[in-house]
Amino acid sequence: MDKNTLAQYCNTQAEVRKLQNRLDRLYSLSPTVSDIVQNGYKRHAVITGVDCVRLYKIKAFEEKLQKQLDKLLQQQQDVLDWIESIKESDIRQIIMHRYIDDMSWIQIQIQMGYGSEDTARKKHERFLEKIL
Repeated sequence: MDKNTLAQYCNTQAEVRKLQNRLDRLYSLSPTVSDIVQNGYKRHAVITGVDCVRLYKIKAFEEKLQKQLDKLLQQQQDVLDWIESIKESDIRQIIMHRYIDDMSWIQIQIQMGYGSEDTARKKHERFLEKIL
């Protein structure tokens, strides 16, 4: 696991939420179309049907978004598996707070009970230097 992958994790979470919103909007679209046809002076008829082209485009876009979402979720799972494999509890907690919970160093200091925000940051940097 490299530092760049960890840094991208927070962005990945935001992208997953956006993709899920797009999929939700896509599911709300209806492939059914309708039109009103006038056949006479005061008479009209409503014609409804399925727009096959629109349905095909919706399905194709849905598959594309679903593949992207699956890929991002797999990346997230890989990061979580790596974090869980860290043996030192304090390092694991620092990394979870920093990347999973998206906390600042000051928030981590308060959460972990350290005297300074530099304590958590330095432990984090030393650990990453050691493994990279």
